[in-house]
Amino acid sequence: MSELFRKYHLGHFIGEYRNNLFERIDKLEITDSTNISELAERLKSEFTIFPIIIGEPKPSQPIETTKKMYNPWGQLYNQNVLEITVTIPFEGNHKLFYCMPSRSTIVYLEDNVVIGNTNIKATITLTQFDEKAYFSEVNEIISTVSTNLPAIHDEIKPWNDRLENLIQQALESRKGIVSKKFDFMEKIGLKVNPNSTEYLVPPTITKKAIPTPVTETSKTVAKEKVPILQEEVYIDIREVLYNVGKAIERKPSLYKDKYEEDLRDIFLLFLETRYEAATGVGEAFNKKGKTDILLKYAKDGTNLFVAECKYWKGQKKLTEGIDQLLGYLTHRDTKTALIFFVDQKEITSVVSTIKSEISCHKNYSRHIKNTYEHSINYEFTLPDDSDKKIQVELMLFHFPKI
Repeated sequence: MSELFRKYHLGHFIGEYRNNLFERIDKLEITDSTNISELAERLKSEFTIFPIIIGEPKPSQPIETTKKMYNPWGQLYNQNVLEITVTIPFEGNHKLFYCMPSRSTIVYLEDNVVIGNTNIKATITLTQFDEKAYFSEVNEIISTVSTNLPAIHDEIKPWNDRLENLIQQALESRKGIVSKKFDFMEKIGLKVNPNSTEYLVPPTITKKAIPTPVTETSKTVAKEKVPILQEEVYIDIREVLYNVGKAIERKPSLYKDKYEEDLRDIFLLFLETRYEAATGVGEAFNKKGKTDILLKYAKDGTNLFVAECKYWKGQKKLTEGIDQLLGYLTHRDTKTALIFFVDQKEITSVVSTIKSEISCHKNYSRHIKNTYEHSINYEFTLPDDSDKKIQVELMLFHFPKI
């Protein structure tokens, strides 16, 4: 059995939302050209704590099976039973099931009931075709998980009710601070670009020179020297991708209603203009299919860097994305990236899912390091060469639906 409504104190949970909201606003560069109404609406949607609304249960087809049971005398016997999987959808913040309000009742959840991000799944066992017994079990589950929800909803309501005014006041305050900062910078001789969210007018772009790729030998390629990307260039490529992704996050008009290919081309543009002796290609053929981003060494066509871009569609897509990326790679590819665009309201749960599930992949080798916030470096092996190590930078960018 597991315990509900005890993991977080609801007051602390609401306090974290408040802290995260102000941290987000304190990083914004708000000027007269900023659409504050649009920005406030986006922040309101992201930082509203949505109450739980439980939907209509949906049963599966009954499965006839047997189950070992004890009779009144303690003897074990096989009983013919019906097993039904019930899915109970809900809207709202699933973490509220684990929050403790100021007044609460201790609730224990049976092992046959599992709460997910958007639904509750339960396995109900019946000894006969008895609809009353079925509905009794379902109603008991709903009653159990709803025990403290009225009290929780009462306590989050004040936060939600005043959130819009709180955001407006914080944005106006931040705008004043940014204005003072820009005034100060101009007075001390730093030129401010009023059409940019950056502090200063950027200098003329100078492309970075890419050194000739170094070489290593491969198990599957006898007596051949295989070009590999140097580590300092890989670090720089990851930094470019991360900075571009974070900049897009701050400008919803860049990602609103955009497809994977549209967003990919933005990343590709910055890579192409970053380096000398390098060409960037989108949807390029490489081994088993088309990879989203392929950076080549222009002097000899050597692959330098491969990346794949995808919208996040759940844990299954994580495995498929890794399989797809590794399937594109050859023994010449050593350093890659898998970029996920997360369009759901929360990104924290996606990061948690990836960290807990990625090690289950059959080609997973090890975690190398957390490179940036929501950007993690892992080591994998090639599917057809277990001795060939591949670095995969798994990057997540938050592009919520507007």
